[in-house]
Amino acid sequence: MRTPLFCALLISSAGCLGEDPKGEEEELLDDTKADSQISPTNHGAIGFVAPAHAALSGNERYHAWTFELSGNAKVDMTTSYSVLGQRRTDTVLYLYKFRESTQTWGAYVARNDDYGSTIYSQLKRDLGAGTYRVLVKGHLASTLGKFKIKVGCSGTGCAPPAPTCLFGSTYGDIEGNPDLITLQKIKITPATLDNLTAADQNKLMRAVQQSSHTDVTTPLEALMRVDQDEMNITFLVEPNAQRAFMAFEYGAGDNSYGAVFDRNGAEMVTNIHDGDLENCNVTRETCLLSDDWYAMRHDTAFITEGTRIITAASQLNAVETQQALIAFKQVNDSISTVAEGLQNVDEDKLNIVSMKHASSGVRLEVFEFGAGDTSIGRIYYRGTTNRAGIINDLQIEGCTLFAD
Repeated sequence: MRTPLFCALLISSAGCLGEDPKGEEEELLDDTKADSQISPTNHGAIGFVAPAHAALSGNERYHAWTFELSGNAKVDMTTSYSVLGQRRTDTVLYLYKFRESTQTWGAYVARNDDYGSTIYSQLKRDLGAGTYRVLVKGHLASTLGKFKIKVGCSGTGCAPPAPTCLFGSTYGDIEGNPDLITLQKIKITPATLDNLTAADQNKLMRAVQQSSHTDVTTPLEALMRVDQDEMNITFLVEPNAQRAFMAFEYGAGDNSYGAVFDRNGAEMVTNIHDGDLENCNVTRETCLLSDDWYAMRHDTAFITEGTRIITAASQLNAVETQQALIAFKQVNDSISTVAEGLQNVDEDKLNIVSMKHASSGVRLEVFEFGAGDTSIGRIYYRGTTNRAGIINDLQIEGCTLFAD
């Protein structure tokens, strides 16, 4: 039998006071079933360098972070004190792997209460590619206090996976893509070329230049160079991102060529070369703007910081003048002055609303007006002419403000 003196010298030894001197863990998570109903405080992604800090409290008893591996890696997850000299917080660490088949976290794959001579937690594991979640809770339901968690990673899998093109890897992948909706498909021939706007005719010409016909200089010349003088145009929307695209595809010597463009701008987002998609610069996104302007004005995710009603050009500074002109041109591209723009909108007035997205802190300026009893306008990053979104018949589209 160990003596009291021996136990005093080995304060950290559980054996001195029996099998578990501090008692069994309370609210033990069930490793035989999906236990993600615990609803932790989600802190988002955790990096592999800097630790994250949090605190167990009566309202926040579970804290979770995620990390992603692109391949095999050695991962070291450790909790410790948040502030030097603080009272130790008895943590328990759980590890989950996201299940693609069920789209849930399911049951935990590893757990640790104490490690070494501490009441903090540590897990060291060889892991494969996938998305993981680390969850921290207290040993007891009454355990409160600050802590920090650090996730270390070594191996090739620590590098983030390469971004995946929204459209896939080939032109054929667009059909049936779950992230996209096809609104319409049309064929353009020389006889119907004028059905396209001047801007879209320019996109058609640039699409043809993605093949060997780099020398074409007019939309009609471009169209006459492709197989059967036909251009296939597909109008696409990505609902989650609230943005739209136009795919221009044609045959050139029995091979598929073309390009995909931002429908609300001039940017080419990927080109089609022999059926493959190349130089893609768009990935799947989630827009932070509301679905429509009415919803955005009442959305608690946004804070309204000021409103103005503009009835004369003299009320605008230089940047605001450019912002207003861009917005007015949505209803009439020939508008060249703010005064002319005001005359073309309902009640001869322009509404400017200054807003802030609460969680990201991004500040926006909304230029909105009535046009035939509907809402039209432009959403800018404050102080710039850079587009955050477009108000079209009340709906918000052309989004560029996305979740991280």
